[in-house]
Amino acid sequence: MRIAAVIVTHLGGPLLAECLASLAAQTRPPDEVLVVVSADDTVPVHGADALQLRANVGYARAANAGIAATAGEPLLLNDDTRLAPGCLAALAAAYAGPGVYQPRIRLADGSGRLDNVGHGLFPDGAVWARGRNGPDAPIAGAPGGFSGAAVLFSRETWEALGGFDPRFGSFGEDVDLSLRLLRRGIPITPVPDAVVEHHLGASWGRTGAAKLHAIERNRVRAAVRSLPITALLSMPAWTAGRYALFAALAARGRGPGEAVGPEAQRAALAGLAAGVRDAPTWWAERRADRASWTRGELATWRAMWASRARWEDIGR
Repeated sequence: MRIAAVIVTHLGGPLLAECLASLAAQTRPPDEVLVVVSADDTVPVHGADALQLRANVGYARAANAGIAATAGEPLLLNDDTRLAPGCLAALAAAYAGPGVYQPRIRLADGSGRLDNVGHGLFPDGAVWARGRNGPDAPIAGAPGGFSGAAVLFSRETWEALGGFDPRFGSFGEDVDLSLRLLRRGIPITPVPDAVVEHHLGASWGRTGAAKLHAIERNRVRAAVRSLPITALLSMPAWTAGRYALFAALAARGRGPGEAVGPEAQRAALAGLAAGVRDAPTWWAERRADRASWTRGELATWRAMWASRARWEDIGR
């Protein structure tokens, strides 16, 4: 197999240089390396080919452009990742044809903790990182969603799904594609020996208002497009329950809502409202997608339950 490493960057700089250096140090080198610069001006890139888009087109469009410009099996990387020397060799050894392959992603803060091994699902289409802030160890079972920080696709799978939907911009494009994979029964295979370190939140921070607005808006869009009808009908209750859980954990200094201030909370609610307003567009996409689904309503619920967000991850 050929591996095409595609790195999306906006500012370039030292983190991108670290990412490129880690690719150069692989025991099994990549066959192609392409840096996609999604910025209004050119950004210096050393040690790799660059696709200078000369506009900030959003992560989804930039990733699509980079993968379209390469020929191998696409390994999509954030510019704030750093690969262990044997990462690509482990991915190549695990590769078994069409599908998606999820590395084990560590936090790059020296803590020895996990960032994620893919994502677990909530019934309203939200996701949470499997293993976040936990010990650096393999996690049993397959994830319900992949992490856009570092993931290997088979090109056949990528092209069959049409890549990321560019309307998602940045944040949530991975959730949308993950749910479309789920509906088609396409597996996301964890590869625990493929280790990546991630400077979590280096580009956008973790809880900024613009980020949370986009996450909630795009979550609703992806949910309307792909979740079971019964999940959509009960989504207000699931979302209210998730918000209440996050608030209760935050009051104890824990969980996803710990550092979310009032401005970001208001932005998340505005994003939720924007997603609801967009629902007719994504209902039309759902009708178009339906012919390619291999999982019905009950089978999708079972798959979501098997890959649900875990309490031990949420409560850290």
